[in-house]
Amino acid sequence: MELKAGCLWLLCGLAGCTMGPDYRKSVPVVPVHWQAEKDAGSVLKPVTPEKLKTWWKNFGDSRLDRLMEQALTGNLDLKIALTRIDQARADRRSIRAELFPQIDITAGGQRHQNLSPIYARGVRFNLFELGFDALWEVDLFGRLQRRLEAASADLEAAEEKHAQALVTLTAELARSYVEYRNLQNQLRITRTNLQTQQHTLALTERLFNEGVGTRHDVVRARAQAENTEAQIPTLEAGVIAVLRQLEVLIGRQPGTLAAYLAEQGAVPTAPGRELLASPAATIRYRPDLLIAERRLAAATAIHGAAIAELFPKISLSAFLGLRNTDIESLFKSAAFSYSTAANLMQPLLNFGRIQAGIDLAKANQKEAYLAYEKAVLEALRETETALTRYLKEEVRRQILGRSVEDQRESVRLSQLRYGEGIISFLDVLDAQRALYAAEIELARSEAEASTNLIAFYKALGGGANATPLEIARKIS
Repeated sequence: MELKAGCLWLLCGLAGCTMGPDYRKSVPVVPVHWQAEKDAGSVLKPVTPEKLKTWWKNFGDSRLDRLMEQALTGNLDLKIALTRIDQARADRRSIRAELFPQIDITAGGQRHQNLSPIYARGVRFNLFELGFDALWEVDLFGRLQRRLEAASADLEAAEEKHAQALVTLTAELARSYVEYRNLQNQLRITRTNLQTQQHTLALTERLFNEGVGTRHDVVRARAQAENTEAQIPTLEAGVIAVLRQLEVLIGRQPGTLAAYLAEQGAVPTAPGRELLASPAATIRYRPDLLIAERRLAAATAIHGAAIAELFPKISLSAFLGLRNTDIESLFKSAAFSYSTAANLMQPLLNFGRIQAGIDLAKANQKEAYLAYEKAVLEALRETETALTRYLKEEVRRQILGRSVEDQRESVRLSQLRYGEGIISFLDVLDAQRALYAAEIELARSEAEASTNLIAFYKALGGGANATPLEIARKIS
């Protein structure tokens, strides 16, 4: 009895052993500062995690804030990400349960007939049983424990995928909102210029009818007005398309936002220089990098589980209940019975199947490591690119602003000179056309600057914690 107890304690102690490499989280080497800071022209202040969580509020646009609130509660991609967390959690519970004994209620009957010449030949008997059956695989070499580690890493990766969905959603919604306001702005500029050009056309027609102007001036003025008018349907279609996209992002039916966003609004802007982070902080906060790191952890654990397949599997079984050859006497005290058994299975001949599984797991681990390293480089590239584009577009926007002011002055002066007979009307039309082109380009630059800033916030992992999982689950 003491020997059996000692063996049992030995097995329980050895059950904590695990095969294969232990995962150790590595911290990638990254630059101390962004390369784009050299072109910033001033010191860039670091972003705080709290501000990064709701970065869109820096634009100071109440309608954008309201759309974000609706998207965080209604977006279907977020709800899909939550269901995947539930799937990963259920898978982990299933694997964890394999570490413990499985106990079943069993009931059955058997019919036996002895055909052996050694014993009484032709003897027939029945065997009925009812009781509890228990089976436990002793995880002696950590195969199940490694699978549990992999499932835990997969669960954490699923949670980070939810965070990544938040990053993508907030950036996409803000970008679409900026695009919507940009198209509205371009539409306003186009209609304003069309009114000016139609006024000019009416003037040239009156002068032509009075014999002062030329038919060439009338044709050129009409062509310019028609060309500007032709831009309006395309812009109107673009406004509707982006509006439909915004409705999808907040999880609403088409037409929901038509009245809410019908009023003209400016393209939102934000002081991006006040909200920047270091490369190390970016690596720490970006969910996609955390996902890649968790996948590496899971692949390492699976590698260990594959190695454990080389070693013996030990299982213990037991029965406690009633057994009797007569079903009528099954529930009598004399029918009480119990039994125990132990089994050991050592792989012997499998034609390299287990080794192939180890090689596959090792290759998958290496792939996960390289994918993580690549993800880090891609994150640095994405952030550097977004920051550089934002800073450069800010410079371009300021130059275009001055250009628009000069073009407006040029139109005013050309009209005065035309009235004095110094220049032809063609020069006036050219000045108006140049002003229209400059105003449209400025509007696009303003939107591009905001879009690049949004891309930078996304590259920093902004919005990853916008909705805590607990609140998100209540919403879903």
